[in-house]
Amino acid sequence: MTKITTNPDHPAFKAADGSSIFDKFGYSAAVRAGDFVYAAGQIGLNPDGTIPETDAEQIRNAFDRLKIVLEAAGSSLDDVVELITYHVGIKNNLADCVAIKADYIKAPFPTWTILEVAGLARSELVIEIKATAYTPK
Repeated sequence: MTKITTNPDHPAFKAADGSSIFDKFGYSAAVRAGDFVYAAGQIGLNPDGTIPETDAEQIRNAFDRLKIVLEAAGSSLDDVVELITYHVGIKNNLADCVAIKADYIKAPFPTWTILEVAGLARSELVIEIKATAYTPK
């Protein structure tokens, strides 16, 4: 099976020095393997790399970034079959996540695993969203 990697050329994925975060950290935003697209976890930074003021803004940004990654890989949020969300302070942001997710993920719904974690890549982050999409060629 051939793996096809995707790294969107989008301002939201540029490091402070202008390089790609994918190159900087050595990973792919998405990998297509057969009919499946595996999207790396997406965090809720603003497009300029700053941290939003609210958990809800972070959640919305993470879904926006996931949408960009999937579309760059030839897929979409409608193709998602598995969704995994990682929350810091889940009691403070799960209700927002459920409400915001409804703007992005429509029926028929994918599976959804919700995990609370102690921390993410930056201490101010409260959400990371990872997905698998089924997108036949």
